[in-house]
Amino acid sequence: MDKKIEFMPQNPRYAFAYVPFQKFENLYNTNDALWCGTLFKDLYMPFSDYANNPIMSPFK
Repeated sequence: MDKKIEFMPQNPRYAFAYVPFQKFENLYNTNDALWCGTLFKDLYMPFSDYANNPIMSPFK
């Protein structure tokens, strides 16, 4: 019996933090994961993308 884990609660409440489960898909191989700092391709953000983003950049 494979139990399905919902991405988010059916009735989320305001002011509660919800962190969805990370699915094991779209993965890097071991060497690339170590280089990128994450196993998940969807979570990878190069520093240049972070530094050039006016909302997220600490270099304002």
